[in-house]
Amino acid sequence: MLRTLFAIAFRPFFLAAGWFAAAWMLIWIIYLLKGFPSLGALNPILWHGHEMLFGFAGAVIAGFLLTASQNWTGLQSSTPGSLAGLVLLWLAARLGFLFPGVVPLWLTSIVDLVFFPLLGWMLARVLIRARNRNNYILLPVLAGFTLLNLVIHLELHGVVRGTGTTALQATVYLVALLLVFMGGRVIPYFTGRRLPKLRVRQWPWLDWTTLAVTFAVLPAFLWLGKSPALAPLLLAAAALNLARLFAWNPWGTWRVPLLWVLHLGYLWLPIGFALQGAHLLGAPIGWSAGLHALMAGALGGLTLGMMARVSLGHTGRPLEAHPVMAFAFGLITLAAIARLGMTFYPVSGWLLIASALLWTTAFGVFAVFHTPILLKPRRD
Repeated sequence: MLRTLFAIAFRPFFLAAGWFAAAWMLIWIIYLLKGFPSLGALNPILWHGHEMLFGFAGAVIAGFLLTASQNWTGLQSSTPGSLAGLVLLWLAARLGFLFPGVVPLWLTSIVDLVFFPLLGWMLARVLIRARNRNNYILLPVLAGFTLLNLVIHLELHGVVRGTGTTALQATVYLVALLLVFMGGRVIPYFTGRRLPKLRVRQWPWLDWTTLAVTFAVLPAFLWLGKSPALAPLLLAAAALNLARLFAWNPWGTWRVPLLWVLHLGYLWLPIGFALQGAHLLGAPIGWSAGLHALMAGALGGLTLGMMARVSLGHTGRPLEAHPVMAFAFGLITLAAIARLGMTFYPVSGWLLIASALLWTTAFGVFAVFHTPILLKPRRD
């Protein structure tokens, strides 16, 4: 079983991401209601944001990139030993953040800060060896995760003040950039293969312009902050990502859950950028509305759909979503809607609880249903 689990990266990391997403969101809502577990001197908002971005998203990113790089290059991105070491490193950091009163923060920081550089090295090794220049862009992106993670840890240790929240928001944009990059690679590809008669259109100029404008949001945010001057760039990113999605003909995928969940997840990207742009122009919309559209909506929906699809395809199983997974796809969409509703009606605390429970249930269904799939050898 262990030999199968650590044979390829998507198996342990998607397994970890599914259980982590379900458990940690439940822990977060229990903390908000009961103050348990104790986070010690840690800032709760930084704790929650960090673990969703560098914990949950970090596991999905590692599993996807190390698996995809083998397809891109034909080279093995990890050995069972190196993969197991990377997973244990990720797990040790998560436990350190969950029990800050037991594990010294300095030790948690060291372990956590090593993860993305090590992932970057494993990825760079195969990309450079294969001269896979089309994906070299991923290496500075992973370096960006390392730098932003360092800034957050420095604030947690009291070395710097007032930079952690900015670093978290910047990380949101970095995750969104990855979703735009990888979504553009796999969503039209998966759609075209499953529905060859559907008109899935791709224009290189639109793809590259969308990616460039989405990337520009991050340095512009670091330079301008939450300034109205940032609004045109956010709205441009929203418009370009929406145009790109429409070119993929998302309306024709409604009969195929493994496809519509990806298209619907991608839709949250232009929604998130548009909401933040509208906020900066003075609309009565909270900044966190766009933030949670990008994270609860885009990150939640795209990762759940992607993990389900990759888990089936790479284990030799039919690319058909079980009804229970189609149910989970609906739940993650409702979770994002409820979390967005909380930003518009902040007095409705039940929306926050409902969103957390829907998210937990959606990823819990994935974890329970896909654990046997991820632990067993390929059917063929």
